[in-house]
Amino acid sequence: FDLKNSNPSARVSVKLVSEVGVGTIASGVAKGHADNILISGENGGTGASPLTSIKHAGLPWELGIAETHKTLVMNDLRSRVRLQTDGQLKTGRDVAIACMLGAEEFGFATGPLIALGCIMMRKCHLNTCP
Repeated sequence: FDLKNSNPSARVSVKLVSEVGVGTIASGVAKGHADNILISGENGGTGASPLTSIKHAGLPWELGIAETHKTLVMNDLRSRVRLQTDGQLKTGRDVAIACMLGAEEFGFATGPLIALGCIMMRKCHLNTCP
């Protein structure tokens, strides 16, 4: 809310982990005038994240998107935000499922990184890849 008030033209995006109750949190984010809500699945994250966080936190993105979309619709907030998802989306089938569950934008990271030659050293934050 404060970000939008300090700069009304700024686009505000909030990333939430897919978990039980994420729809309620997303409703608060929408009421705070965010423009985008990104629901990140259990396999999402960044190379800078601890491995335990990537492997043992959150639920599948399908559950988070479904709950978030449903909660936003029930509270008449769905039109206020763009719903995004990421976390091991790999195929067109994944995109179609995410679309049917309410997502409008989709994030891909691991597949394209590997296609570009990433060897998954998990040291992105050090900038020391060979």
